[in-house]
Amino acid sequence: MLEGSEVLTLLAEIFVSFAGFTGIVAVLGQRSDGVWRPIDVLRFRGLLFASLVGLVLAITPFGLHHIGVIDTVTWGSGSAILAILIVVLLVSLISEHKKVRATEDPDFVPGVRLFLVLLSGPVVITLVLNAVGVGLRHSFSGYLVGLLYLLIICAAMFALLLRFVRSDT
Repeated sequence: MLEGSEVLTLLAEIFVSFAGFTGIVAVLGQRSDGVWRPIDVLRFRGLLFASLVGLVLAITPFGLHHIGVIDTVTWGSGSAILAILIVVLLVSLISEHKKVRATEDPDFVPGVRLFLVLLSGPVVITLVLNAVGVGLRHSFSGYLVGLLYLLIICAAMFALLLRFVRSDT
């Protein structure tokens, strides 16, 4: 049996829920009229990207396990991929924030971005160490750290999208 299979299954279900609820959020408030502010678009994209990547990376180990890939290869290579995707997500979100001047938006919450960026350092380091086999030695727990970080990103983006759902009626 694949190590951590119950946790991966639970995470996959949570990521699917976030992806599904993203659509519901999109039809609420001003967004249903097609009025999307740039910061809403960034949050929506971040949530969708993190939830879909999380879903794929939560179920991929099952396929690898069933075709005979050993767990250490699964957790090591998965950690490397996850580290790269987290860096790409954060760099693209911060770049887009600068492009649309998100900090000037009245709904911008700087503490959330700061928290996610500061937390990403230890997470990416853990994933890289797990990928190269130093300390964690290609373990499920190292891989899990990255998936939980994606879950935190999803929760933060979802909360921010819900927080600013409003209508002008």
